[in-house]
Amino acid sequence: MSIVKATTVYTPNDALLRSIAKEIKRLRIAKGITIEQLSELCGLHSKYLQTIERGQRNISISVFVQLANALGISAPKLLGQVLKIL
Repeated sequence: MSIVKATTVYTPNDALLRSIAKEIKRLRIAKGITIEQLSELCGLHSKYLQTIERGQRNISISVFVQLANALGISAPKLLGQVLKIL
């Protein structure tokens, strides 16, 4: 019996990550809050948030919801805004 190894590696969609980054940063700036303030609001480390805002981090749904709540927007509405950018 032979074992078949998976050759496909998941890579996040760069355009999607950039869209998420752009919208999160836009909302944060529109609210007039710093990364540090957003960090306190959502309970995530500011360095982690910086990688999200640069489009370098593929975030989970739960982190997406945490960020949406901290920014005062529903997750479905935030997702809709992200998808418009694509």
